[in-house]
Amino acid sequence: MASDTPVWFISGCSTGFGRELAKLVLARGWRAVVTARDADRVADLAEGAEDRALALSLDVTEQAQIDHAVAQAKAKFGRIDVLVNNAGYGYQASVEEGVESEIRAHNRE
Repeated sequence: MASDTPVWFISGCSTGFGRELAKLVLARGWRAVVTARDADRVADLAEGAEDRALALSLDVTEQAQIDHAVAQAKAKFGRIDVLVNNAGYGYQASVEEGVESEIRAHNRE
């Protein structure tokens, strides 16, 4: 594999934009780390492309999981060239019903 092939790290690949982007990246012959909270939901993306794809579990709210996923990506591919932080989380409540300390905690992360 050419060392000039870009390595993409894409979070939130189980559905929607993240999944479609992962398919496109791999179809172009590029390398991709595809992640979701449940790796089983992205394992099919890596099937048949094991030399170019790495499917991992990743909860973007857990720093230890982020660090581990990045380490695994670097161990397999040596680097990360493109980061697409597609996964997200939120705190859902109306302003009147929300707990201020929880809202502030989510805004700091």
